[in-house]
Amino acid sequence: MKRAIRALCVVPALIGAGVSVLPRGWNGVQLQVAANDPVALSDLRLQGALAPGRIADEIDAAIAAGDSDLAGSFVELAAEHRLIVTEDQRERLARLKDEAMTRALKDFGSGFLSGERASNAGFAGAVVSDVVGVGDLRDLAGEGQKLLRGEATDHVVLVLAAGGLALSVATWASLGSGLPARGGLSVVKATAKAGMLSPKLTANLTRMAAGAVGRPALTASLGAAARFDLAAARASSTAIVRPAAMTRLATLGQDAGAVYARTGQAGLRQVLAVADEAGDIGRAARLSAAKGSTTRAVLKVLGRSALVLGALSLTTMSWIFALIGYAVALAMLAQRFGWWLGRLGSVRRRQIRSSASAIPPIRPLPALKAGPIIVPNPVSPFRR
Repeated sequence: MKRAIRALCVVPALIGAGVSVLPRGWNGVQLQVAANDPVALSDLRLQGALAPGRIADEIDAAIAAGDSDLAGSFVELAAEHRLIVTEDQRERLARLKDEAMTRALKDFGSGFLSGERASNAGFAGAVVSDVVGVGDLRDLAGEGQKLLRGEATDHVVLVLAAGGLALSVATWASLGSGLPARGGLSVVKATAKAGMLSPKLTANLTRMAAGAVGRPALTASLGAAARFDLAAARASSTAIVRPAAMTRLATLGQDAGAVYARTGQAGLRQVLAVADEAGDIGRAARLSAAKGSTTRAVLKVLGRSALVLGALSLTTMSWIFALIGYAVALAMLAQRFGWWLGRLGSVRRRQIRSSASAIPPIRPLPALKAGPIIVPNPVSPFRR
């Protein structure tokens, strides 16, 4: 009995510990479960990362940087989480969008001629030049000549340009169905040329590009380009990148194109800046499919942790272990309580049996002897 009372005294302590342990431990378990789902992972991590002050600061910073798309993404994220955006911020964003329209034509021409992709309009011009083969052929010629001369070569740009030419051929043959992959690969190439890929992604693409180029096809393509034979250059470009590497490039282009279609070139550049491998771009495509126009804001707040779980922090792991210990403590308390109830029931049953044995047995009545039954003569009540 005393043990049961002591065990029950632990209950208030367990309740107090549960208030602290359960929410944090459960959050850690949810993060572990959502490791392969970037949508659920970003939703969980946004719960502790968003605050009204953070949203307001991010909107102001995006407007100051002239990034109307990112500012608009934060406005929509604020609306989704019922956070307030001031009217002044909305007015400044509207003015920024109006000013951006006046620069579109100029940036488009610059993007087409030089491959400059600083803005969405410039990127559109660069994509057009890549689709028709001018941009990729320019980059292929520049890096290919370095490779053939034995000079330092950017193999990533070389392979992306060659793969882009091959995808351009497929795009024309499929009447434009391959355009998203073609455009996505163009952004990856532009980001690589600008040195804005993450270091790990650059290393992974460099390893993939090493040995992926067939020199005879490269020589033939460069010779056709020197003769201004664009058709022959395109045709020979399909054999420059070996098939295994070309398959990976096509997948990379499709995932990058899906991100670009929903977030624009600036959003894709955000992804490329935090991605460690091509698989991260695929996860970003899944995230953008679910988050839509708020994807850029989510990526700005969470970074790569919106895409992958990564290594859980020591604090999160300690809360998970604390949750496990808490569950074990509850199980031990329930076991002790069950034993106490079992012993209590056993004692009660023994008491009932002992009380039943103390009652004297009931003696049977003596048997009656058999004999004639005498019935008295009835007297009628009407007899006098």
